[in-house]
Amino acid sequence: MQPILFTIGEFEVRVWGLMVALGVLAGLWLATRLGKNSEFTEDILQEYVVYGLFAGLLGARLWEVAFSWEQYAANPLHALMFWEGGLSIQGAVIANVLLALWYFPRKGLSFRRFVDIGAPALILGQAIGRIGCLFNGDAYGKPTDAWYGVVYQPGTPAYAAWGNVPLVPAELFEAGLDMFILWVLLYLFPRKKFDGQVALAYFVLYSLARFGLEFLRTDSLLIGGLKAAQLTALLTALAASLLWAWCATRTKVVIREVGHIRNLDRKKTKGCR
Repeated sequence: MQPILFTIGEFEVRVWGLMVALGVLAGLWLATRLGKNSEFTEDILQEYVVYGLFAGLLGARLWEVAFSWEQYAANPLHALMFWEGGLSIQGAVIANVLLALWYFPRKGLSFRRFVDIGAPALILGQAIGRIGCLFNGDAYGKPTDAWYGVVYQPGTPAYAAWGNVPLVPAELFEAGLDMFILWVLLYLFPRKKFDGQVALAYFVLYSLARFGLEFLRTDSLLIGGLKAAQLTALLTALAASLLWAWCATRTKVVIREVGHIRNLDRKKTKGCR
């Protein structure tokens, strides 16, 4: 379980980078399949992924640095070295939501329909990326005597923190939960009642999963002694649930109004006969 796959001169090819690349490609493939016969063509999705990848890396790093600035205050340039660890999926998601809010309306496309396509692709990419985190030795769990405990390689953040102590492979647990969430989202996709429902399901399910997983993690960012990921996960799940309820209620009202109009039209048609 070496973090470095191979080297070319002084250039290191890391397993984490390979898995992130595979995650992006797999997510793009799935988004293309879900967007087939829609306004979201393969060209549009490919173009967005290029921007989204850079926005995600920037957002992920900014999130990490913002909640652990004391580690970088003495050497701010170190904040740019994201390959040494310190990327947050929550920051990457927020950055891409903001990007999509600007990008798709600008092209005359629906933001809400896009996020329904993007949510399953995102969670698939997350699941694959977490395998890279396992090799990289970050997002690790707490010490354990269980059979599934993992001893990370020297040179990884996990080894620097705990040495040869077996740790809970929180990365694998999250990858498994991500795949379950993917199944739920794919089941919901053709059955959704309103645009944006699949994306809201992602935010609720992943936030709850992340909240639980944080009890296993020992590398979490803190806000006043509390885990930042748990606080933001709860707030996200609450906001998404409230928005889901509002959208569902609004959809029911629209359906009733449309049904009422159709009944009136039928009555008028019968009267004309």
